[in-house]
Amino acid sequence: MTAPAGPGAPPRRAPTRGGKRSVLVLGGGAIGGLGAIATAIGFVTAPTQAAFSYLTAWTFALSIAIGALIFLMIGHATDARWTIAFQRLTEAVASALPVLAVLFVPIALATGALYPWAAPAPGLDAEALARRAHQAPYLNVTFWVIRAAGFLALWCAIGALLVRWAARSAREPRLLARVRALSAAGLPAVGLTLTFAAFDWLMSLTPLWYSTIFGLLYFSGGFVAALSLIAVIARGARRVPAAWATVHPSHTGALGRMMLAFLVFWAYMEFAQGIIIWIANKPDEVPWYVARGAGQWGGVFAVLVIGHFAVPFFVLLSRPLKRRPTPLAIAGAWLVAMHYVDVYWLVMPVLHRALELHWLDLAAPCAVLGLTAAVTAARASARPVIAQDDPRFATALAYEEP
Repeated sequence: MTAPAGPGAPPRRAPTRGGKRSVLVLGGGAIGGLGAIATAIGFVTAPTQAAFSYLTAWTFALSIAIGALIFLMIGHATDARWTIAFQRLTEAVASALPVLAVLFVPIALATGALYPWAAPAPGLDAEALARRAHQAPYLNVTFWVIRAAGFLALWCAIGALLVRWAARSAREPRLLARVRALSAAGLPAVGLTLTFAAFDWLMSLTPLWYSTIFGLLYFSGGFVAALSLIAVIARGARRVPAAWATVHPSHTGALGRMMLAFLVFWAYMEFAQGIIIWIANKPDEVPWYVARGAGQWGGVFAVLVIGHFAVPFFVLLSRPLKRRPTPLAIAGAWLVAMHYVDVYWLVMPVLHRALELHWLDLAAPCAVLGLTAAVTAARASARPVIAQDDPRFATALAYEEP
């Protein structure tokens, strides 16, 4: 195995393509294929349940891919050097966006089963019908699909350009200026479109309820999960000698600090939205929380309070833990799992008054995550794990956290 290099010197060249990727391609493809078959059967036998299970899995995966894209853009826009240690891994996660754009098709075909505004609304009173009519110019299937296509195209284009220009920067260092400019200009656009996407795909499941910070809530949860997944992948990548010699405790410590910071931000968004609605006590706002706080859904909420915030918060406070790849990866895997519970809690109470686990709740994530992982790993297999060809790699390697 390649010996670790000193903080100021690049490591000796070593093979940088992991053989584990082929296992991920085959395993992910097999799981994804079986999950897709099961989900397709579900769309025939239980179409509404299949649609909600699939939406949960897809929005979970999308939030992580978008979170990785935003992390990549933040690193480029601020010219942060420590993020270069994770750059190829972050690019790999963000490159799942084109796959997820294709996997959006079943959701577009299932709008009638998912969204009340997409179909006639029997049983609504006159006031609710008037509000629904007021929303119709925005919440209609045609405009909704056009917006979705625009959002996905923008994210895929930005991600593709960043990856392409970063790969060419070793031969053409001037492209780094383009990468920084695109990242700085693109961050507001990605943030704005992600907010509207969260409104369209999740908040409009309950069209007569709204929250102005719902987009931030969705973004913050996905961003924490993206950082956590990168920590998990970085730990696995240490099997590759070049990665083992490059990612040192200061890099994992910096990543852990960001995980902690945005975990607190996610908790603040959840608290701010809930406390404001609780204080206002408006009849058109409270039912959203009543549905998610009663009975077994209240138990899921308690799991989120303890498992998604309290436990990982105190764990990530430890500086020595954040500097060790294995404990940080364990904390990251836990946070990724908790993020799925969070998305499930956002979506499923619209369909079920009480917690009802269904076999499609397993089949749909197998389909979405398996296929996404397989295609993404296959695309990433031609690229190195570590950005050794980046002109700033030596300074990234020398990074020491304060």
